[in-house]
Amino acid sequence: MSESSPVSRREFLQSAATASLARATSHASAQKKITDGRVIRTGLIGRDGHYDILLNSIPRLKNVEWTAYAKGESGEDTAWVRKQRAWTQKTRVYEHYQEMLQKERLDVVGVCLPFYQNAGAATEACGRGINVISEKPAATTLADLARLEQAVRASGVLYSIMLDMRGMPIFQAARKAVHSGAIGEPVLVSGQKSYVWGDRRPWYYRQRTTYGGTIGWVGIHALDYMRWVSGQDYTRVAAWEGNKAHPQYPGCEDHAGLLFQLSNGGTAVCNLDFLRPKKAPSHGDSRLRIAGSEGVLEAFEVGSRVNLIRSKGTVADLPLPSAEDLFSMFIGALRGEGGPLVSPEDSFSITRVCLMARDAADRGAWVAL
Repeated sequence: MSESSPVSRREFLQSAATASLARATSHASAQKKITDGRVIRTGLIGRDGHYDILLNSIPRLKNVEWTAYAKGESGEDTAWVRKQRAWTQKTRVYEHYQEMLQKERLDVVGVCLPFYQNAGAATEACGRGINVISEKPAATTLADLARLEQAVRASGVLYSIMLDMRGMPIFQAARKAVHSGAIGEPVLVSGQKSYVWGDRRPWYYRQRTTYGGTIGWVGIHALDYMRWVSGQDYTRVAAWEGNKAHPQYPGCEDHAGLLFQLSNGGTAVCNLDFLRPKKAPSHGDSRLRIAGSEGVLEAFEVGSRVNLIRSKGTVADLPLPSAEDLFSMFIGALRGEGGPLVSPEDSFSITRVCLMARDAADRGAWVAL
């Protein structure tokens, strides 16, 4: 592979700003806005993953209602539905999402099924002109991802995945610092995701075909905030993964390590695991470190802090902004009040990176991205 030409600090900052503007412009030109101030009718399919991203936000949003819920599995006990603050007497429950999509006039649907089913449900919703916010990854196979992407583009709906870590104050502050030139050009990007396994995991974690892989479920958060904060894309990847501590779930890797070459010739590394002890003070231990030409930045989920060391000798923790709410921004984008936190383009591209990194691990070879 040919070496990348050197990129100056000014060129890096200009290219990062241009890329962000291009993504925002692309989204703004394609999106069908809901500008009449009417109630936005929201459906939810399943409750696997972070369905609470929708249900916790809806009560705080003006003119947004939880219209309907479709069971994620046959025989599901839906007593929990009435316990949600988003629930009202108008909220209807369906046995199957196909029936819900057919009978309800929805503006938005959240998709939180077992991971291998999300792309199919999202594709069907898009075909009916319904905006979709889905659990990640967008798909667990490249073929399903291609069909979904085609459906989104053909329908003109807004599509996004639940990469809510972008909204965390530590990553908001880190992104602002890097894009303002605080560390110069990013050269080495390191990310970590570490989760507690817990007492058990859902049935679909037992097989790769239904789970999809830990890189796509856990690692996607780190790979996204590494790219989003640094402003650098990935150009090729090598990866290793395995299951050493949870043999009862052979389809779920409990550890992985990934190595990337960046678009500016730099390097990125990421480690992820399900090995965080049960007695740890938090479920997750996400971290980000970016070493640049003029400084180093480190962000820590535990303790919620971002430390900046600049070449001029400055060492300080950065002030943290308020958190950004993923679903609130999605609704705002539908109303023409800015862009979503995660664009359709970013949703598809980071999913593709994860699936190809999984392929690199399976093949034991470098894979071009």
